[in-house]
Amino acid sequence: MNAAMRKTGALLAKDFADLFKNPTLLVVCLLPIAFMALYTFMIGDATSDAGLTAEQQDAASPVIRQFMLGSSLCMTVGMVCTMTALYGIAEEKEKRTLRTLMLANVGASQVVASKAIVALVASTVVNAACFFVADGEPGLLGAYLALGIVGSLPIILFSLVLGLACRDQMTAGVYSVPVLLVALVPMFGMANETIEKVSHWLPTGGVYDLIGLAMDGRLLSQDALAPLGVTLAWIIVGAVVFAMLFKRLARDN
Repeated sequence: MNAAMRKTGALLAKDFADLFKNPTLLVVCLLPIAFMALYTFMIGDATSDAGLTAEQQDAASPVIRQFMLGSSLCMTVGMVCTMTALYGIAEEKEKRTLRTLMLANVGASQVVASKAIVALVASTVVNAACFFVADGEPGLLGAYLALGIVGSLPIILFSLVLGLACRDQMTAGVYSVPVLLVALVPMFGMANETIEKVSHWLPTGGVYDLIGLAMDGRLLSQDALAPLGVTLAWIIVGAVVFAMLFKRLARDN
């Protein structure tokens, strides 16, 4: 157990260092923050140009803020978690780093655990930055980060499976597209009624709805049971898929 923990700790140090050294992953981590800054500027400018009264602005503020915070979470989960986990493993397979690690008696489970932790930490840090850029209420920060962690789990699990299935970074780019698109769907629920209905059942749809409930002070109410159940169901599905395919895919081919 101690040896496994030491190996995982060493892998974590290496993966965090690789995260800062890899320009692609750094840009991916900065993109959600940049988009939130852009959205904040554009929405604020549009609100001013619309000539809304103070009462109308107060009425629209909760809806806009839920969209901002929900969108930042979807983008962070879709971009950061997917790219960090999927590309990280694909890069090591392409450069034969994974083979070197296995020859050094490092288990595939330790490699996967390290990638998952790095993706979770990176997404949490980016979520925190997006929260303040989107002008979230400080009292909601804890709930927001907790929802971000929960919402990240199914995407990370699916990304790890796809990363193990990839042979190189080019394949990882193809595999990452559907995961990213699915994660971003709740952002467009306001534009189309059909998309809104579908988004409630997607991996990030549950946490998107839970953010709105948290802003209304109803996160612990019965209304939260359905979106929480959807999120937990996707976590279970991701865990089952990962458990079924891990041994088959966790080899350096």
